[in-house]
Amino acid sequence: MLRLDVVAMPLALARVATILAHRRFEVLTMDVATPVDGLRRITIEVDTADEIRLEQLVKFLNRSPDVVKVVRLSDDKSHNRRGAFVKVTFPEGRLPEAVAIARAFSAEIVEADRTRCTVFAAVEPARLDALVKALSGFTIRELVMAAPLRISRPHRRGYAAADRSQTWAQS
Repeated sequence: MLRLDVVAMPLALARVATILAHRRFEVLTMDVATPVDGLRRITIEVDTADEIRLEQLVKFLNRSPDVVKVVRLSDDKSHNRRGAFVKVTFPEGRLPEAVAIARAFSAEIVEADRTRCTVFAAVEPARLDALVKALSGFTIRELVMAAPLRISRPHRRGYAAADRSQTWAQS
């Protein structure tokens, strides 16, 4: 996952997309944020496990005059969430079951009646997949997912980088 800070100009996004296309990267998701202070934040998920190709892509992006900064967001150094709306229908009387499933996954029911409901969740991607699987016992009428949202974790003193399972050190 890459996070780019790009100058908020009309062709900047097109130039970034051209770099990805010329290097033959398949874009899985791309989220483009509203400009803030003249910069637009773009989060891109590309389909590659090749570290060398990914490093080359970062170098090409950094050479673009529109790109101010490129940051790689790895799973262990960032918070990762994905949002989704799921519309489900079910036989009358099964709404409590749908509500229980939503609560179990920290999701909320945003609209409901006797035979249908809309569930919203913003959780880790694996947890969202599990929610959709749990709701598949009903009829899923519509599923709308947002691109993954990532933000880097703050670096804290006393955190043992070698063993991520350790707790924060006492200061």
